[in-house]
Amino acid sequence: MRFENLENDLTRLLLHNIVIYINPEKHIKKGKLKLFSVKEFYYVLTLENEKNELKDYELPMPFRWEVKHDHIIFDYSLKSFTKNNEFVAFKSKVLNFKKKSKLYNNIVVLSAV
Repeated sequence: MRFENLENDLTRLLLHNIVIYINPEKHIKKGKLKLFSVKEFYYVLTLENEKNELKDYELPMPFRWEVKHDHIIFDYSLKSFTKNNEFVAFKSKVLNFKKKSKLYNNIVVLSAV
């Protein structure tokens, strides 16, 4: 997995109206993708909303991603993280979280509208 390829895929979505959602049912953000950058282990997406305001939204680098015709799927599932290693899968499931991220063990889709 090469993150340069992911950056090329994100470049194709620049200046398009996009919707970011978790699985098909939960909408997170929407707007025109003006810019993206990398900050440590996060992609910072700069979106222009309906009020013409620029807002930043951070997404961690995914464990796996997949490109379709007009959208990119970021996979944050434990299955992708553990890569069928049973010990790592067990340890990941028994972690004690004070606050879980909404992206934990989920799929995030960036879809062009």
